[in-house]
Amino acid sequence: MKPLPLFVFVSALLLPLAANEWPSWRGPQGDGKLVAADAYPTRWSPTEGIAWRIPLPDRGNSSPVVWGDKVFLTQAEEEGNKRSLMCFSAKDGRLLWKDTIDHGKAEETHKTNPHCAASPVTDGTLVYAWHGNAGLHAYDFAGKKVWSADLGDDYAHIWGPHAASPVLMGGALLVHAGPGPVARLFALHKDTGKEIWRQELDAYESADAKQFKGSWATPFVIDNGGRSELLLGLPGYLTSFDPRSGKELWRVAGLGDLCYTNVMTGAGRALYLCGYGGPGIGVRLPAAGETGDLTSSHRLWADPPKGQNQNPQRIGSGQILGDHLYLLNEPGVMQCSEVATGRIVWRERLGANSWSSMNLIGKTLYVNDTRGTTYLIEPDPSALKLIGKNEVDPNQHTNASLAFADGRIYLRTDAYLYAIE
Repeated sequence: MKPLPLFVFVSALLLPLAANEWPSWRGPQGDGKLVAADAYPTRWSPTEGIAWRIPLPDRGNSSPVVWGDKVFLTQAEEEGNKRSLMCFSAKDGRLLWKDTIDHGKAEETHKTNPHCAASPVTDGTLVYAWHGNAGLHAYDFAGKKVWSADLGDDYAHIWGPHAASPVLMGGALLVHAGPGPVARLFALHKDTGKEIWRQELDAYESADAKQFKGSWATPFVIDNGGRSELLLGLPGYLTSFDPRSGKELWRVAGLGDLCYTNVMTGAGRALYLCGYGGPGIGVRLPAAGETGDLTSSHRLWADPPKGQNQNPQRIGSGQILGDHLYLLNEPGVMQCSEVATGRIVWRERLGANSWSSMNLIGKTLYVNDTRGTTYLIEPDPSALKLIGKNEVDPNQHTNASLAFADGRIYLRTDAYLYAIE
């Protein structure tokens, strides 16, 4: 299929955005940053600073997105037989509408990864929910379904597919579908659902649904020296695709078989850290004309797999600030490392385990653990500087990440959706 004209793919990075929106997984640019943010809460507790909390019908790992006076959240019920998009009032948490797909087909997943793990995304006019084998669906803000797209019903993995969230880039909606014996990349027209291109990821598929191999990573779109690129961690390689056509631009070897985090970039470099004890790599981003396998010329470092360096499980994404990466690993250990070398500068236990990705709000790092406790950290390569520790109700569990919009923080646990002010 021919790629659409360039204007259809104007990078979301270049589009004007309302000042206080959190329209997608990891925020306006997909990197968890609100550098010029207004003031956000720094202290709260179960009895203070909670604007509202609303019970949720079941567990879930997806994170909320926010636009204007509305909060959107995906939700599975009945072991994934029912898959919904819910819309809440940002003012008081009232459920404004809910649209449910009766999937009615048993699909395997892991107990820690309920169905509907992908977060929604919105352009301020439509909101999109990727329900995997139950389809991709677009709604207006009143809850009317505008279109649906069947991207295949053959995705399967014992740990559950469909965790990668859809991403908007100008007029296109980008979807990473998989992992398992089938894995694909798609670009769809955001207003109609019409397919622009698809890329079969045959080289990155698993032999069967039980093989410990695959990527659950959300695509990360960057402007790399004037060339738009879709960066994705895939088994074996950090890979860049042309978001206009889906064709591979370049790759760098050194990754393991299991990829959970987003690609992290800063100062002309990219990092990817595998999960399940797998390796990580640092890469010098290529110039606009450089393509192909760039392992020998652009890989800065490669971290050995478990058994040599005993890498921890890594699920949430971190933040690159200057020459350092700040990351909370799944075991709950916070670390700072050098971007150029991968060397750990310091590490210190922060709290409980964590699946959540880290945000930079103003000059403060925010990250939460699986108990719903949020830690505020001043980034400093010399030592861990914890400046806040805030809890919600006791006995909570969450694998979701925080959302920030209009001075409020939104937190999804298995039991509740919270607004913190």
